[in-house]
Amino acid sequence: MTEQIRLRIDSNLVEEADEVCREMGITPTAAVSMFFAQMVKLRGLPFRPSDFPALDEYGVTLAQATAAEDAVIKEFAAERKAGKTVMFTGKLPR
Repeated sequence: MTEQIRLRIDSNLVEEADEVCREMGITPTAAVSMFFAQMVKLRGLPFRPSDFPALDEYGVTLAQATAAEDAVIKEFAAERKAGKTVMFTGKLPR
C-alpha cells in the first residue's frame, strides 16, 4: 500500500533535485522513499545538517579552512609574481 503526500518545497530546489535524480537514474519518488526509509532506520536524519558539509567531511574548522585557502592564494600569487605560473586565457599553449 502506498500513501500520497503533499509537500511545499521551493520550486527551484525541486527542479535541481529532479535533475540530480535523472542523473542518478532514479525518480524523485524513489529518492524521497529512500530518504524516509533511512530516517526511520536511523530514527533521525540520515545526515548531519551543516552550513558547510565539507568541513565535517574533512574534520576541520572554518578557521582552518579559511587559513588553508589564504595560504594557497598567497602561494599562487608568489608563484605568479616569480613567473612560475601564468593566467589561463582559455587557449592552451602550443
